Amino acid sequence: MQPASRTVPEDIRATFVRVLAYLGGLAVLAIAAASLFRAPPAGVTVVEPAPARPEWINVERPHPAFELPMPELAGSATGNVTADYAILRRDADGARKDVLSFGDAAGSGPYVMVEIYRPGAASERFIDPASEIAARILAYSVTDDVKPAGAIDSKFGDVPLVDFAIAARGKQRRCLGFARAFDEPVVQIAGWYCGAGAEAVDRAALACVLDRLTMLSAGGDAKLAGLFARAEIKRSFCGQRNPILAATPEREVQVAVPRSVKLTPSVKLRGRLPQR
Repeated sequence: MQPASRTVPEDIRATFVRVLAYLGGLAVLAIAAASLFRAPPAGVTVVEPAPARPEWINVERPHPAFELPMPELAGSATGNVTADYAILRRDADGARKDVLSFGDAAGSGPYVMVEIYRPGAASERFIDPASEIAARILAYSVTDDVKPAGAIDSKFGDVPLVDFAIAARGKQRRCLGFARAFDEPVVQIAGWYCGAGAEAVDRAALACVLDRLTMLSAGGDAKLAGLFARAEIKRSFCGQRNPILAATPEREVQVAVPRSVKLTPSVKLRGRLPQR
């Protein structure tokens, strides 16, 4: 025997019950949303979560530990190039980066950057030069990927080079990067020299950058001071120490001349001659 079908009034009541159930659910959701976004009661302070601390902290008013004179950039045809010195520290392990830069990646003139990286742990090791440079140019518009480009001889020994290109204001500029890591002390000197255009960077210009990089203060790091002291002995003064090409442009030496020695007009000595 088949059950009797529901009448029209029963269908209307069933539909009405379902509509009420839906409206009740929507009301509950609306109340929950309002409780999330409503203003806190008077006198109640809402504590916002602290922003994430960056991995590297820029030191305010850094005291330079290194020096890199670049007089040819200041007198270039593109005008004076802005120089900057920054020190970055990593709180997690005390690592430090001294970054010397000249120019801007988006500028029209040369762009030079040198980074001296001292890790916080002696066990930290560096990756290959191409990967080191590639990791540092992620924020730039790279138009030609980093690739090995041989090496150059410098006062720090053989320095591996990499070639790449970046774009600035729709114009491509060629760059020559480098990365030289040391085991004792554990430190890495890396950076690049980007020309003003698409022409290849003169390797002699980059060699001169490394030759001019000197230390002002070791900050108590005797091993790092020793590294730069040994490198200074090999300094070529941008290739001018070659006796065949040019005389050594070192500082004038103070020569002490005994009173018993008389100088003839034809004899000329460099520097001041203090009397004993």
